[in-house]
Amino acid sequence: MFFFDKKAVVMNIKFNPSNSLLIVFIVTSLLTFSACKNQTGLLVKDSSSSVAVERIGLDGEYDPSGLAKRVAKAFEEDVLLKGISSVYVAQNDSKIILKGTISNQTFLDRLVTVARNVRGVSEVDISQVKIR
Repeated sequence: MFFFDKKAVVMNIKFNPSNSLLIVFIVTSLLTFSACKNQTGLLVKDSSSSVAVERIGLDGEYDPSGLAKRVAKAFEEDVLLKGISSVYVAQNDSKIILKGTISNQTFLDRLVTVARNVRGVSEVDISQVKIR
Protein backbone atom coordinates (compact mmCIF):
# COMPACT_ATOMS: atom_id res chain seq x y z
CA MET A 1 0.00 0.00 0.00
CA PHE A 2 1.21 3.51 -0.81
CA PHE A 3 0.85 6.45 1.59
CA PHE A 4 1.76 10.11 1.29
CA ASP A 5 3.43 11.92 4.13
CA LYS A 6 1.55 15.19 3.75
CA LYS A 7 3.80 17.15 6.13
CA ALA A 8 7.01 16.09 4.36
CA VAL A 9 5.67 17.11 0.95
CA VAL A 10 4.49 20.52 2.11
CA MET A 11 7.63 21.31 4.13
CA ASN A 12 10.03 20.58 1.25
CA ILE A 13 8.44 23.09 -1.13
CA LYS A 14 9.77 26.63 -1.00
CA PHE A 15 7.27 29.20 -2.11
CA ASN A 16 7.99 31.51 -4.98
CA PRO A 17 5.65 32.78 -7.72
CA SER A 18 6.78 30.21 -10.27
CA ASN A 19 6.02 27.36 -7.85
CA SER A 20 2.45 28.47 -7.09
CA LEU A 21 0.96 26.26 -9.81
CA LEU A 22 2.98 23.32 -8.51
CA ILE A 23 1.73 23.94 -4.98
CA VAL A 24 -1.88 24.08 -6.15
CA PHE A 25 -1.38 20.81 -8.05
CA ILE A 26 0.22 19.04 -5.08
CA VAL A 27 -2.40 20.22 -2.59
CA THR A 28 -5.20 19.22 -4.95
CA SER A 29 -3.58 15.82 -5.48
CA LEU A 30 -3.24 15.26 -1.75
CA LEU A 31 -6.85 16.21 -1.10
CA THR A 32 -8.06 13.97 -3.93
CA PHE A 33 -5.92 11.08 -2.70
CA SER A 34 -7.23 11.53 0.84
CA ALA A 35 -10.84 11.57 -0.36
CA CYS A 36 -10.28 8.46 -2.51
CA LYS A 37 -8.58 6.67 0.36
CA ASN A 38 -11.57 7.40 2.63
CA GLN A 39 -14.06 6.23 -0.01
CA THR A 40 -12.09 3.05 -0.66
CA GLY A 41 -12.06 2.33 3.06
CA LEU A 42 -15.82 2.70 3.18
CA LEU A 43 -16.29 0.37 0.23
CA VAL A 44 -14.07 -2.29 1.74
CA LYS A 45 -15.81 -1.96 5.08
CA ASP A 46 -19.28 -2.29 3.49
CA SER A 47 -18.39 -5.27 1.35
CA SER A 48 -16.74 -7.20 4.19
CA SER A 49 -19.67 -6.94 6.60
CA SER A 50 -22.53 -8.67 4.85
CA VAL A 51 -25.78 -9.13 6.78
CA ALA A 52 -28.07 -12.09 6.14
CA VAL A 53 -31.20 -10.92 4.33
CA GLU A 54 -33.46 -12.14 7.17
CA ARG A 55 -31.55 -9.85 9.57
CA ILE A 56 -32.09 -6.65 7.58
CA GLY A 57 -34.42 -4.25 9.33
CA LEU A 58 -36.95 -1.76 8.04
CA ASP A 59 -34.30 0.87 7.22
CA GLY A 60 -31.58 -1.53 6.01
CA GLU A 61 -29.87 -1.78 9.39
CA TYR A 62 -29.01 -5.02 11.22
CA ASP A 63 -32.03 -6.28 13.14
CA PRO A 64 -32.35 -9.85 14.50
CA SER A 65 -36.10 -9.77 13.86
CA GLY A 66 -35.87 -7.66 10.71
CA LEU A 67 -37.63 -10.13 8.43
CA ALA A 68 -40.67 -10.37 10.74
CA LYS A 69 -40.85 -6.57 10.90
CA ARG A 70 -40.65 -6.27 7.12
CA VAL A 71 -43.43 -8.87 6.71
CA ALA A 72 -45.61 -7.06 9.28
CA LYS A 73 -45.03 -3.82 7.38
CA ALA A 74 -46.02 -5.53 4.11
CA PHE A 75 -49.27 -6.66 5.80
CA GLU A 76 -49.97 -3.10 6.97
CA GLU A 77 -49.38 -1.72 3.46
CA ASP A 78 -51.67 -4.28 1.79
CA VAL A 79 -55.15 -2.92 1.07
CA LEU A 80 -56.94 -6.18 1.98
CA LEU A 81 -54.94 -6.89 5.13
CA LYS A 82 -54.67 -3.37 6.54
CA GLY A 83 -57.34 -3.80 9.24
CA ILE A 84 -56.29 -7.23 10.51
CA SER A 85 -54.81 -6.98 14.00
CA SER A 86 -55.31 -10.51 15.33
CA VAL A 87 -52.34 -12.10 13.54
CA TYR A 88 -48.82 -11.90 14.92
CA VAL A 89 -45.63 -12.34 12.94
CA ALA A 90 -42.55 -14.14 14.24
CA GLN A 91 -39.48 -15.50 12.52
CA ASN A 92 -37.07 -18.38 12.84
CA ASP A 93 -34.13 -17.52 10.57
CA SER A 94 -35.78 -17.04 7.15
CA LYS A 95 -39.00 -18.85 8.11
CA ILE A 96 -42.03 -16.69 8.95
CA ILE A 97 -44.40 -17.98 11.61
CA LEU A 98 -47.93 -16.56 11.74
CA LYS A 99 -49.95 -16.83 14.98
CA GLY A 100 -53.48 -15.80 15.90
CA THR A 101 -56.97 -15.92 14.49
CA ILE A 102 -58.39 -14.87 11.13
CA SER A 103 -61.97 -14.62 9.89
CA ASN A 104 -61.69 -16.71 6.70
CA GLN A 105 -59.43 -18.74 4.41
CA THR A 106 -59.23 -15.94 1.82
CA PHE A 107 -57.49 -13.65 4.31
CA LEU A 108 -55.17 -16.45 5.37
CA ASP A 109 -54.23 -17.15 1.76
CA ARG A 110 -53.56 -13.43 1.23
CA LEU A 111 -51.33 -13.33 4.34
CA VAL A 112 -49.27 -16.21 2.97
CA THR A 113 -49.00 -14.63 -0.49
CA VAL A 114 -47.89 -11.25 0.85
CA ALA A 115 -45.40 -12.83 3.28
CA ARG A 116 -43.84 -14.99 0.54
CA ASN A 117 -43.28 -11.91 -1.60
CA VAL A 118 -41.06 -10.27 1.04
CA ARG A 119 -37.39 -10.63 0.15
CA GLY A 120 -35.71 -13.25 2.34
CA VAL A 121 -38.76 -15.36 3.24
CA SER A 122 -38.07 -19.03 2.57
CA GLU A 123 -41.19 -20.50 4.15
CA VAL A 124 -44.43 -19.43 5.86
CA ASP A 125 -45.74 -21.51 8.78
CA ILE A 126 -49.50 -21.08 9.36
CA SER A 127 -49.96 -24.02 11.77
CA GLN A 128 -50.65 -21.59 14.66
CA VAL A 129 -53.34 -19.61 12.82
CA LYS A 130 -56.99 -20.48 13.53
CA ILE A 131 -59.90 -19.60 11.28
CA ARG A 132 -62.98 -18.44 13.22
